[in-house]
Amino acid sequence: MGWFIRDSRSGLSWADQTLGSISAPPMRLLAFLGLAILLMSMSTYTEFKVHIEREKMALKLFFYLLPLALFLVTYVTMRYRLPYVVRAAGMPKESGKQDGCSPWGVAFMVVLVLVLVKYHSAVQSGWF
Repeated sequence: MGWFIRDSRSGLSWADQTLGSISAPPMRLLAFLGLAILLMSMSTYTEFKVHIEREKMALKLFFYLLPLALFLVTYVTMRYRLPYVVRAAGMPKESGKQDGCSPWGVAFMVVLVLVLVKYHSAVQSGWF
């Protein structure tokens, strides 16, 4: 706490003396550091740009195959009635094979198709 107490000789605290004696670094040093930082950033920028382009292509491929993967998961789940499909608590167990599929699956597919149709132009311009 003695740092902020005024000195009886000069009338200034230690913080005031320190802040008063600070000066800017020489311009040559600032120019040298600025040039060094610029050159280091330029050398890594090209590698960074290539990395970003690869990641963009991988993301485009992922988004291109995502609807197919969702369709495949939905088809396998509905076709084989896998045991991890959640049932409502009040629904009785199936006694026999039923024809047709779940209305929620159909609703999901309709929503998926509507979303794909809505954003078709934006997605196509982004992919190609």
